[in-house]
Amino acid sequence: MTANPSSGIRDAIVLLGKEFEFASGIRALAADHIICEKGINDPDELFDACEELIGSTNLFESYDDALNTRPTDFVLGQGCPFLSLNAYIELADVYGADWISLALTEYAAHYGSVKLRKLAPRNAEEMIDRSRGRLGDAVLLKVGTEVDEGLKELSARLNGALSLRSNATV
Repeated sequence: MTANPSSGIRDAIVLLGKEFEFASGIRALAADHIICEKGINDPDELFDACEELIGSTNLFESYDDALNTRPTDFVLGQGCPFLSLNAYIELADVYGADWISLALTEYAAHYGSVKLRKLAPRNAEEMIDRSRGRLGDAVLLKVGTEVDEGLKELSARLNGALSLRSNATV
């Protein structure tokens, strides 16, 4: 962990911590997967990859934007979530592969709510574990929605083909 992080890193740590403490943390975990698996470190590419993995609703969570279909009182920023995406990239550069765990431990120990400070490493891991479950649910929901849309399209095409076939025999 960084002994005394710069203000930019500190801001990124606080942003990440707030996402896990007060929101789902899904976007950060998706970004972690993408950064580690695909080596993406460009915010625009990370945006597209996250949207593909978790969908717009989860990508825009905690941002005041029309694409956030589940707004809450907790708002990190306006418009697209590039503030978060840039923070993830910066934290991954500083902390390496274990950036979420290290940055969340730093958050829990120094910047989070008082209840997090007592057992910061354990509380950080609990926040990550809770968010992993939510990420799994979000990915399954997105895949299920895509399968459902695909089946509807296939059904419509099949009905259209059957309609053409029945018209040809008349």
